[in-house]
Amino acid sequence: MKKPDRIRSGYAAIAGAANSGKSALINALSCRNISPSYNFKGITRIPISSIYMTENEQVCFIDTPPLDYYEDEELFSSVDVICLTLNSTELSTKLKSPVLRSFINRNRQLPIIFVPTFIDYFPAELHGAFTNQISMSVNYQEIVPVCAPCGQGIKRLHSVILKYLPERGRLFPDGCTSLHSERFLVSEQIRISLFSVLPADIAASTAVQIEEFSIRDDKRYVRANLHVARHSNKGVVIGRKGAMLQNIADIASKGASRIIERPLYLDLWVKVRESWPENRDDLLEFGYLY
Repeated sequence: MKKPDRIRSGYAAIAGAANSGKSALINALSCRNISPSYNFKGITRIPISSIYMTENEQVCFIDTPPLDYYEDEELFSSVDVICLTLNSTELSTKLKSPVLRSFINRNRQLPIIFVPTFIDYFPAELHGAFTNQISMSVNYQEIVPVCAPCGQGIKRLHSVILKYLPERGRLFPDGCTSLHSERFLVSEQIRISLFSVLPADIAASTAVQIEEFSIRDDKRYVRANLHVARHSNKGVVIGRKGAMLQNIADIASKGASRIIERPLYLDLWVKVRESWPENRDDLLEFGYLY
């Protein structure tokens, strides 16, 4: 019998290899475009949280960097369930991955839902083959094939996740959309906008650093530096007469305003930090390492 004031509430981590569809999945599950989702390896460098809530449930989804080069054991040990994404177009190869098998072994105490992604590449009659292939290869609690961008399988996956969340008191206050600060969320929206308009390699090697985050005339004022890794990239990011930079600012402002639910003015500047992705001190400064 359900206890009064108890709802399904908890944490669901989304893990997987690079380009396995983790970010698209968290965006679909939380109904919020909070995590960059592009076909470029390693877009997610920092765990990103997005909270979905109704009267009867609260789920904090956590998008994690690729298992190929990241695993925060403390993070995974503190969640209630893990969604392990597997690119269905590479299923045979990924199921044999030592990284994947090691991750499963280290997290055997948690329910693991296998989520074959990109199933839209295959006709529906073949989807059962994904389940059979996974069943014969690894231990699991559930298997839910999905196509996050088109919404296929998302409703079912959401229901399966809820099944593994405990009944407890509410973990998050009404209106809470993320464990992160508004400052961080705005920074991520700026980073998302880079991939909308820039070549992927330049977008991936451009760090966002917010210098000022204040209120002016009832608007959120944000001054941010875009640190490019090469001098030659600076002109590309600025564009002719600043057109590209303005385009980035317009896209980022709209996305950030939706996330923080208030008008925002974005002031962007482009600076050069030569080869910062290879420099540990720069990675620490920009928040990619802890």
